Amino acid sequence: MVVHTNRVSNEENTAANSTNMNQVISKSDIAAKTIFMTGSTGFIGKETVKQLTQGEAQLLLLVRSEQRARTVLKAYGVKDFKRITFITGDLSMSGLGLTAVDRERALEANVIIHAGGTMDVTLERKVAEQIFMNGAREVAQLAQEIHGTHGLRHFIHVVGYMSPYGERNEQGNYLQVEHVDNNESAYEEMKFHADLHIREHAEQHHYPLSVVNPSTVVGPRPTGETEQTGGIGLLIQAIQKGLMPVVPGGSSYWLPLVENDIVAQTLVFLSREATPVGGTYPLLARREDSPNMKELLQLLAQQLDVPKPKGAVPLPWIQWIMKSGGSRISGVPAESVAFITNRSFPVEETEALFTRMGQSWPDIREQLPLVTADLDYRFRYTPLPEGFPTDYIRSRSGNMAMLGWEGEGEGEGEPWIIVHGLLQSADEMLPLGKQLRDRTGNPVWLIDLAGFGRSPVHQGDEAFEGQVDALLTALGEFEGPVKLVGHSIGAAIVAAAQMRSGRTDIRLGLLQPVANNSNPNVLRWVSRLPRGVIRSLLRGRSEKSWNQMFSSHSGVGDSSVMAHTMGKRIRSSLQSPRIAGANAELLRWIHSGQRKGARSTLWAKMESQHYAKNTLVVWANQDREYHYPQDMNSQVKRIDVPYGHYFPTFQYKETAAILAEWADTLR
Repeated sequence: MVVHTNRVSNEENTAANSTNMNQVISKSDIAAKTIFMTGSTGFIGKETVKQLTQGEAQLLLLVRSEQRARTVLKAYGVKDFKRITFITGDLSMSGLGLTAVDRERALEANVIIHAGGTMDVTLERKVAEQIFMNGAREVAQLAQEIHGTHGLRHFIHVVGYMSPYGERNEQGNYLQVEHVDNNESAYEEMKFHADLHIREHAEQHHYPLSVVNPSTVVGPRPTGETEQTGGIGLLIQAIQKGLMPVVPGGSSYWLPLVENDIVAQTLVFLSREATPVGGTYPLLARREDSPNMKELLQLLAQQLDVPKPKGAVPLPWIQWIMKSGGSRISGVPAESVAFITNRSFPVEETEALFTRMGQSWPDIREQLPLVTADLDYRFRYTPLPEGFPTDYIRSRSGNMAMLGWEGEGEGEGEPWIIVHGLLQSADEMLPLGKQLRDRTGNPVWLIDLAGFGRSPVHQGDEAFEGQVDALLTALGEFEGPVKLVGHSIGAAIVAAAQMRSGRTDIRLGLLQPVANNSNPNVLRWVSRLPRGVIRSLLRGRSEKSWNQMFSSHSGVGDSSVMAHTMGKRIRSSLQSPRIAGANAELLRWIHSGQRKGARSTLWAKMESQHYAKNTLVVWANQDREYHYPQDMNSQVKRIDVPYGHYFPTFQYKETAAILAEWADTLR
């Protein structure tokens, strides 16, 4: 099975990098290294620690709380803590707030990675100065002491790409900039002054310094999981709310972007160099190789399912409007456009570094759909009910986001792939997935349909066929037999994908399959309305109304899955135009008579003995919206349960038991 996960991706990247690193670093160099690091629980820091633990370095991590740091790093996927020592301290405090014992430990380091500081572009000046300037002075002082005792091999400082302090004047001195930009936030300004202080301190005390300048940071490959919402997330929020109808600055401006795993790989490589050359490394592509603002906003608008911006407005005008009250009205801070620029950046040193690393710069366009979907879902996210599984991992197959668990043992077993139905996402299937994982020990992956949850919208013109195409691509990355389970419209999608794939190693579990088998009801009338009207009706439906609907479906369920929490989640997620649009498209497909002929052949095509032998239908006979498909092959195994349409969510234990028992009969 080939499935993209952060864990697999980082192992592969680390293995590839190690081959190149070993050309300049001996094993003894790596084994002898001790790294003092700040910012280890941040967006960049967590990924860096995760990659560093796959090497031999001893890590001394400055944290404010060891318990919280452990929890955060474990949640991110850091599993090996044998070479990690937590040192309690604070960048804003004198002496970093270290005890005498911890100070002695910190002085054992021969590499410093300074990546600490709150990512908040709205920080007040006093707070920003305490964090960034005080932190820079204290870490630089520590570097001086280390260098004076046993030699500091390398100081690596992480600071934003807008910093001007990599450039010198004719006399060879760093350019002095009192205020970088009249529109610059205190957050950025203090970071830049910290950059200058460390540069001058390194020159004065003669220790090697590399300054890494990440551009706006987004989530890693393969998932695009972007928990740091203050960068491109602010722009996405503005587009979501219809507050970006024009292109800021036009096509001559751009927003440089970089994935956090690329930043981490850079820091790890620099920390392992035997003889650092030092330098300034802006982590961004060449301007001509990156999407300009017009292209970027069009890509974002397409994924968010909102109208594309038309025309352009000078960036200073937009900044003035937002600073003059626009931010208060919109709820989007003026800093949301702070990282948009028309500058070109010197990337020659970066390109030389990447040559040493044996890597090429990735095209951010490939990652943008996943990043956009992740942030869109994150902004509309309502916490899952208490008791829902939290030990799953994020993953991706094809262009579809997945949640799930790997299998037990070396062989792991035949994976389950579960596809949700209307109004839901992979999240709602977590209890069912966890039950299946516990019962069978096999891998279980819960897929978000295209445009639902964290998956990008599909690029097809036709709703159902676009979903089938996206699922086929995802299935192509699973090698060997799989059990493919779908609920509601998800059942129709998995059935169509299985038939079109031509594979004979897929077993189908159809939970309440729907296609052309709806009962006469208001949804059939609503489905004849234009897509935009249906989307508006879905977005406008009240939480109380959704609660009532789910209450009628829930029946006697497990206490951890309550109808009112599901109603709240649905109401919240449908405020996303992307998710509401994906639901509207499939709702029209189910109920519209325009494609009835094409749909009626779906179950009829399952006439062969192979499909009948390898397919299970679980049907809830209390469903009021749909009836059992009349053209379903009568030889297909059918199990009736006394529940409503959403029984896989509310009666997940019984559903898992039925599926596990069915799997046993297939052996």
